[in-house]
Amino acid sequence: MRSTFSLLFTACLLAGEIRDLAAVESQPLSRPGIARVQLVTEVPAIVPGEPFTVGLRLEPLPDHHTYWRGPGIVGVATRLDWTLPEGFKVGDMTWPPPSLVDMAGFLAHGYKGPVLILTEILPPPDFKGTETVIAARASWMACAVSCNPGIADLSLKLPIAPAGGTPAVDGEIAKAFAKVRDSAPKTAPEDWSFTVRLATPDRIQLTASIPGLSPDAAKSIHVFCDDMQVDSDEPQAIEMIDADAGIVRIVLSRPEFAPKSPKALTGVLHCPGGWPGIGSSYVEFSAAWPPRSFPE
Repeated sequence: MRSTFSLLFTACLLAGEIRDLAAVESQPLSRPGIARVQLVTEVPAIVPGEPFTVGLRLEPLPDHHTYWRGPGIVGVATRLDWTLPEGFKVGDMTWPPPSLVDMAGFLAHGYKGPVLILTEILPPPDFKGTETVIAARASWMACAVSCNPGIADLSLKLPIAPAGGTPAVDGEIAKAFAKVRDSAPKTAPEDWSFTVRLATPDRIQLTASIPGLSPDAAKSIHVFCDDMQVDSDEPQAIEMIDADAGIVRIVLSRPEFAPKSPKALTGVLHCPGGWPGIGSSYVEFSAAWPPRSFPE
């Protein structure tokens, strides 16, 4: 059965058609608000002891969007619940960088078009058999004027290759996966630093020291928070407080329903012009809350 894998996400995916390899993609499904959802992998066979990557492809209908891992004050993050053979281990998800999306007048964090979210899976070195099934229940929210929660049970049946006999990967899917990895937010360099404090009960003050950051670049910084500590629909006030040292202060609105006792403020910082020295406009950050920031 022939199938195509049209990757339309311009920032992260490679537009094109995948060769006819039955093992590399699950049966495509559609749901309200979603034109296509499926699992894809670059490997035509699993090698015991060698990690491989599985991608969740979500293609919303026109004018619909889905959500990032930290959706903001509205929306629901896309999720994968895996059912794997005994001994298989699941790694972290690799998310393309988010953008601001509009849900009925409220700003949130998500994806306005097709998205590919990656997960690394490690089979045990002593796995036996001739084939196995990798399965996951995907859940998401696809929104336009209204929202459509969705669930799909997806699976890939993959043969088992001999240990040490790594098969050739599918080149087109491998390129699409590489684009997602390249676009994913980078880790902040060691000479960057972040501190956070409550300026008032409903205002967070995040201070970042970023060597080489220019005042013009600082004006466009945006914080995408991993959880609901930051109100995604409120403006973010930015002030360059030391241009020579690259120190910028960002004041964020904290919603009433924020986590009560978070350990750290974490997420992604976006600088559209690119961050100095790392070749990316997105960077992961983490700032530990000082002791006794929140009442017990």
